[in-house]
Amino acid sequence: MTATILFIIFAAAVLYAYAGYPLLLALLSRGKKTPNTVPDSSDEALPSIAMLIAARNEESIIAEKIENSLGIDYPREKLRIVVVSDGSTDGTDDIVRRYEARGVSLFRVEPRRGKTLARNAAAAAETSEILVMSDANAMYEQNALRKLARHFTDPSVGVVCGELRLLREHGGENLYWRYEKWIKVLEDRFHSIIGANGSIYAIRRSLYEPLPAEVDDDFLEPLHACLDGRRVRYDREASSTERDIKTKNIAREFAAKRRTVLRGIQSLRYLSRTASPFTPPALAFELVSHKIFKWLVPFFLIGLLATTAFMLDRPFFAAIFAAQIIMYGCAIAGVATGRRALYIPTFFAVTNAAVFAAVIEFVAGKRSRTWEKQRS
Repeated sequence: MTATILFIIFAAAVLYAYAGYPLLLALLSRGKKTPNTVPDSSDEALPSIAMLIAARNEESIIAEKIENSLGIDYPREKLRIVVVSDGSTDGTDDIVRRYEARGVSLFRVEPRRGKTLARNAAAAAETSEILVMSDANAMYEQNALRKLARHFTDPSVGVVCGELRLLREHGGENLYWRYEKWIKVLEDRFHSIIGANGSIYAIRRSLYEPLPAEVDDDFLEPLHACLDGRRVRYDREASSTERDIKTKNIAREFAAKRRTVLRGIQSLRYLSRTASPFTPPALAFELVSHKIFKWLVPFFLIGLLATTAFMLDRPFFAAIFAAQIIMYGCAIAGVATGRRALYIPTFFAVTNAAVFAAVIEFVAGKRSRTWEKQRS
C-alpha cells in the first residue's frame, strides 16, 4: 500500500511539472489578453538604448554579430552598441576596434571576471535609459529593439524579454525550447514571466542591480523587478536566433544544462537571503511550479523506478517498470549512437541527469562563478 501511494505521488509530481503546470496556467489565464498588443512607438517617443553584447573569445562570430546589430532598425542617435569583452584572449577585441568608426564601443574587463560581473561593470558606465542584454551569437531581427522598447512607455514595466529561436543543424527549431516558450506566453498572460533570456532582454537602467558572480542576471534581474512591483513582459515579436547545440554532442548538452540549473539554484538562494521571492502568491506559484518542481523531477523519476520495482508481481506496475527500462535503454543507445530517431528519450534522460548532477553539486558545496560559451 505504501509503495502504491508513493508511486501516485511521484507520478503526479512528474506529470504536474511537465503538463499540469502549463495546463493550469492556460486555465488561469483564460480570457486575458496577450501584452504583445502594444502599439509601436514613434522615433521621438523611443527611449535611448545601450545594447551590451557579452563576449568571451568570440572572434569566429563577433563580426557577424556587430554587422547584425548595425543593421537593426532603431534611431542611430538613440542606440549605443557596446561589446563587453570578458578578458578575451583571442582576436575578439581587435575585430571590435575595427568598428569603432561606425559607432561600436569596446568595453574590456580585465582580468576575466565572468559574464555577470562584466555586465555589472558595463551597466554602471552607461547613461542610456534602457539596457539591452545580448550574446555574441544571438542574431536579432531588424525590428527587435523597437518591439522591446515599445513596452517601456508603460511605467509599470521594468523588464521585457524577447523570443529566442534555437535552430538545430537541420534547420528545425528545438522542440523543447518551443515548449518552454509556450510556458512563457502563458506566464505572461497570467502574471509575469519569472526569468528572461540572456541573449535578448531589456531592463530599465534605473532598475539594474549589480549582482555577484555566481548568479544569473537574466534570472535575478526580472525577479528583482517583480519584487519591486514592476511587470516583466514577454514579446514574441522581438526575436533573435541562435544555432543550437548539435544533437550528437551529448556532453556539451549535458554540461550546458548542468551549469544552467546550478546557477539557477545559486541565484534563487542568493535572492532568498535579501528578499522573499515567495511573498507574492502569483510569483511563488510560478517559481515553485516552473523551477523548483523541474529541479526535483530527477528524484521523482528515481522514486518511480524504485516503487514500480517493488511491485513487479502486479501486471500494471510491471508494465510501467518495463516501459521505464525500455525508455532508459533507448536513451543509452541514443547517447552511444547519436541517432536522431532516439533523440526524445536521449534528451529527456540527459536533461534530467544534468539536473540531478547540478542539485547534488549544489548540496555538496560546488559553485559556478564564470560563464562558459555552450553554443556556437
